[in-house]
Amino acid sequence: MVRGTILKSYLRTAVIGLGVLLMVNPVQAAAVDPHTSFIGSNGDDYYANLPAAKVEWSTTMDLPALKDVPSDYIMGKGVVAVGAGKAFILQKGQLLAINVQTGKVMWKYGSKLKTPLLYQDGVAYVTSEAGTIYAVNAATGKNKWSSSATSKGVSKLVIDKEQLFAANGDIQAYNLKDGKLQWRDNFSEMLFEPFMVEGNLVLAQNSESGAYTYDILHAFDRTTGKELWSSDNHSLPIAADGTTLISQREATLVDPLPLTTLDHLDVKTGKLVKAVEYNPTHIDPNHPKPEEEYMTSGGRAWIIGDRIYIGGQKGVYGYPVNVDPAAVTRDNYSYESIGAKLSYAAGPYDGRILFSNEQSIYGVKISNKSVFQYGGISNPIARFDLLGHGMYVAQTDGKLVAIDLITAKPIVQLKTSGRVFGPTLLEDGMIIVQSKGKLTAFKEPQALKMK
Repeated sequence: MVRGTILKSYLRTAVIGLGVLLMVNPVQAAAVDPHTSFIGSNGDDYYANLPAAKVEWSTTMDLPALKDVPSDYIMGKGVVAVGAGKAFILQKGQLLAINVQTGKVMWKYGSKLKTPLLYQDGVAYVTSEAGTIYAVNAATGKNKWSSSATSKGVSKLVIDKEQLFAANGDIQAYNLKDGKLQWRDNFSEMLFEPFMVEGNLVLAQNSESGAYTYDILHAFDRTTGKELWSSDNHSLPIAADGTTLISQREATLVDPLPLTTLDHLDVKTGKLVKAVEYNPTHIDPNHPKPEEEYMTSGGRAWIIGDRIYIGGQKGVYGYPVNVDPAAVTRDNYSYESIGAKLSYAAGPYDGRILFSNEQSIYGVKISNKSVFQYGGISNPIARFDLLGHGMYVAQTDGKLVAIDLITAKPIVQLKTSGRVFGPTLLEDGMIIVQSKGKLTAFKEPQALKMK
């Protein structure tokens, strides 16, 4: 009885004490008044059970480095070259050739090497920290030639016909057969990247600042490197036919340019041959909406095949090439029906034009203009690349999701430790994923192969 009495006394005291405590410091029930918690997407990821891609091999690679250029920017352009069944990477300053099927290192070359890398026609090209360009036999790893002159800080290599061009703020041209320097451009200011080679011209841009800033298109003779002409307020050409270049005119403070204007420039002189204006949204160019149309250059234009495409505020518009735009009905690939704020992302590709807000991706079918959403995306989008019938979406959480472009369904996922990605590549049936400091390979999903 003593034990029972003690227990009852303890319980009575505890209850009284609790009552006093409640009066002094009331306790709130969390289920009724949850002011210290928040519940959001607390369920299992719908795509958590998406099949994982089988990693065939992976390896480390050097982080990209270029003076005064963020490494993430370089990574975004890509630091890997592929070809002839191999992936070419840099590891501890050496150039490595890796069999894409097995991950086996086939050969190593050089020291103190750096990006960019380039592969073409059985030869891999790489630069050194000192600025020497090396051409390496892709099959054997043996040196084919070393450049006769250095080009320090090269950010891009381009091959066209029998010349190798290197850009580092200037442009240098080398003989592709032996690496002899042919010329350096004679322009005193720094040129932008990218640049392009078209016919007998090497085309690049720079900007001038004064009362306002504007871009200038420069044309250099590919044989001598001498500047032939320049044209203010023009971007790199989007097409050429041998006698004229089609370049979009750029808006300035002096010329707001609410309509997309494509200028046809004479290749020899840079003089204007004709100008064609596109007005897909039927605005009054004399009274544009300031928040939407002022200084927009009318929407960016590009040409694929026999069609001109113009990115607009609410979709993409299409016209036939070399036809008066006022005389034809333009196509409208619009995402307005879903009410989302999106921007043009890619295409036309595989019968679709793609739009994104960096959180999701929508497609518009070219055939019937229907709009649909791609599944499998669960985090912000770092980038995506189109290969075969697949869209390879790299997310900021390090996951890469392969999605069927036709069905819009996710197929496989690859979990990486990366957060910054270069272009996903396809070589000899293998998907090559380049993330910062690492290269990973898996087989191209059968469903996504281009027949």
